[in-house]
Amino acid sequence: MNTLLPEVLAIHADGTDRLVLSLHVQPALEYFEGHFAGLPLLPGVVQVDWAMRLGRRHLPVCGDFFSLDNLKFQDMIFPGAKVALALEWHAANGRLSFDYRQGDQPLSSGRICFVAGEIA
Repeated sequence: MNTLLPEVLAIHADGTDRLVLSLHVQPALEYFEGHFAGLPLLPGVVQVDWAMRLGRRHLPVCGDFFSLDNLKFQDMIFPGAKVALALEWHAANGRLSFDYRQGDQPLSSGRICFVAGEIA
């Protein structure tokens, strides 16, 4: 069992540049160890990493990571949660938008910026 990525329960594609993944955040994920004692929650950096990894896996995302934009953490993600991750690739400006939700409740969102070629 891969203890670094969530379980993907379903993928709903909306064209070639947008999709929504239904995810199960398994309690056995390594990220919960020590984050935090008595109140385990999924670190924000992991949420960004998953958006980037799953975006590259399922969308035509290209380029090298450059920066994060408009990053917001609005609520916590706990072990065992079932969440939706909406991803949208904007090829014209090299941005991958992500939005985590649990039902109607926003959890986190932002944009991952990519650049073509080497970063000086």
